Amino acid sequence: MSVSFQVPHLCYIAKLPVETLSEIFMLAVHGSFKQRETYEIAPQSVTMPDVLALVNRHWRRVALSDTSLWSTLVVDLHKMICNKTGVGWTWLTTMIRRSGRSSVDIIIKAQQGAASGWRRKYWDFTPTMGRYADCMPAVFNLLFQEMYRWRSLDIVSDTWMPLCSALYLLNERRTEGSGALRLESIKLTRTNDALSSFWHFRPRFIQTVEGIPFAALMGANLQDVPAQSPHLPKLRNIFLYGVHLNWTAFHLATLLSATPTQSLTPTRHCIQSLELSHHSGEVRPTLDEFLGILKACPRLRHLVLRASGPLRGRPSYQVSLPLLQRLHYEFPRVGDPAELFSGFYAPNLIELFIGESFIQKKFTYEDDDEDGPANSLLRYCATHHPFPKLQELSLNKVNAPVEAFSLFMASVPTLRHLSLLGTSNQALRALAPIKDPLTGFGVPCPDLESIKIFPKRRRFDLVDVLRERSKCALRFAEWQCCDLMSDGFMFSFEDNKNQIVSGE
Repeated sequence: MSVSFQVPHLCYIAKLPVETLSEIFMLAVHGSFKQRETYEIAPQSVTMPDVLALVNRHWRRVALSDTSLWSTLVVDLHKMICNKTGVGWTWLTTMIRRSGRSSVDIIIKAQQGAASGWRRKYWDFTPTMGRYADCMPAVFNLLFQEMYRWRSLDIVSDTWMPLCSALYLLNERRTEGSGALRLESIKLTRTNDALSSFWHFRPRFIQTVEGIPFAALMGANLQDVPAQSPHLPKLRNIFLYGVHLNWTAFHLATLLSATPTQSLTPTRHCIQSLELSHHSGEVRPTLDEFLGILKACPRLRHLVLRASGPLRGRPSYQVSLPLLQRLHYEFPRVGDPAELFSGFYAPNLIELFIGESFIQKKFTYEDDDEDGPANSLLRYCATHHPFPKLQELSLNKVNAPVEAFSLFMASVPTLRHLSLLGTSNQALRALAPIKDPLTGFGVPCPDLESIKIFPKRRRFDLVDVLRERSKCALRFAEWQCCDLMSDGFMFSFEDNKNQIVSGE
């Protein structure tokens, strides 16, 4: 039996309207709209436009007519210095031309990779770091011409020298040209976390680049712009990972240049996300400088302090952050983190992560670490209630006495989701029922909906605590256990908050 059919001369995708095909190309190149909003550069955003343009003539016309497809500009200095034919520079100028007037995301890579070895890890040295630094002026001379189109700037380096060269260029006030009026995100990264465990900054020959941070991005007419009009009106996100600045000038000039003096309703006219990570002790901001940074960001929503921030000092005033919703804090083994927390108040915080920056001693789950910084931090939060609406809490390798954990758990009745990542067993014991002289027995955090525990072998310790809680709250008598891929379990409970058993 033969089946005869006629293959259509044109496939269905060739019949799509140009607008629909362009939208498909956009999703293939840049990913979802959520990725674009969070500045997650899709890996295929560099190579995919060329792949689409090589399929056929129709696709090439559509791809070249959509300038936003070519809006990711990646400058790989390692490839540029290794390729003596100048292909890298030709490719960059081609991408700039094809991107037209679209807003562009710029990524500058000054990395040698794993081949850099131990000298990079401990001495901040790679054989190519000087050549990377020498390339920076030529790169920025080309990119500064398109500054008015910058949407995000991301510079990542193995060592300090290329970043230092870039900061000199970014901090130098320009005498001509417009500013980065579309700039929304700045991210500077030094990929060497180990160096932040030392008090002294490495390398020793240069520490801080002076001047106003990112003054070059504010345009030539810096003095002529009225105070109520910010120089960087769309800047919302700043990430400094292993890269420090002149902190005083940073909050007195740079941050205020992104924040109008007049009160504005739209939250987009201010810094919303700030990350300070992996800074050596001597180049961290002081407490006054840090509070000045927070004060310059009144609409901050997301704050990350990872092996950074002030180590000592008592605040002379408190900064209110009414819009802060997420806080990630990793405390050091020295200093008192309670002093830092006493400097700001976040009445609407929802997510809190607390962990230790560097585990310098052998960790045991039975250790109560009475003299550790976590003890004073938990007690401060329990007595001052800086986060009255907290709903999600993650504790990462936190050691403290059971009393400190108990006080803290009793102070967050709104808590719904708890994650214990290698944290002391004292935190589990703090979830056991407590006896109140007036109401009898009760359970801390009565509204808990889920508990994640890592590693898996601690599952049975949590089951014992849940059995004790079920004697006072029947909703904890039944649970669903889900095996997590990352060596953990998640326990979720029935949403029946009325089944409470009064203690005798």
